Amino acid sequence: MLIEGKNIKVIKAGEEYAEKFFEYLQILKDDPDNYTIIRYEDVKLENVKKIKWNDNPMFLAVAEEKVIGSVQLIRGKYFGLNKQPHVAEIAYSVAKEFRGKGLIYALIYKALKEMHEIKIITAWVDERNLRSQKVLEKLGAKLLCKINNFMYSLREGIYVNMLFYSGNVEEMTKRAKEEAKRKGVREFL
Repeated sequence: MLIEGKNIKVIKAGEEYAEKFFEYLQILKDDPDNYTIIRYEDVKLENVKKIKWNDNPMFLAVAEEKVIGSVQLIRGKYFGLNKQPHVAEIAYSVAKEFRGKGLIYALIYKALKEMHEIKIITAWVDERNLRSQKVLEKLGAKLLCKINNFMYSLREGIYVNMLFYSGNVEEMTKRAKEEAKRKGVREFL
């Protein structure tokens, strides 16, 4: 795909991308506008290597051999032993220089389009992360609740309030494609 003349490929990652994804997390670590897991805890390369890449697919945006964005779908984790394979929690991020350019919508579109068995998306969002709230709302996800002091941030030494969103995959996929096009992302279908 092309964003502002830069060639970006989106790949479904496997364990061979663990080190590149870890390098990307290290860049995000010191970004005050980053709200990925690296903001809340100290993630080690060993942790990244333990990702269940097949069970929890991750899609990476790569430019010049560097990861610049990610979307991960954590499938079926709700309700104990009777996991719900049609429900996935989504986690996503984009490197600072590519924010606001439509990359997140193209990444989400690609991930949702490929994962046919997923019907419902859920997302937990730090209440301070206004950008992510706007992304989910543009995609048609609905805010279902707010839980105060839900997550402890080791790095910040504080409890943070989390918002819980849910959305229909069919609607979110359609809107992600529209938003990517509206933002000028080209050649991503």
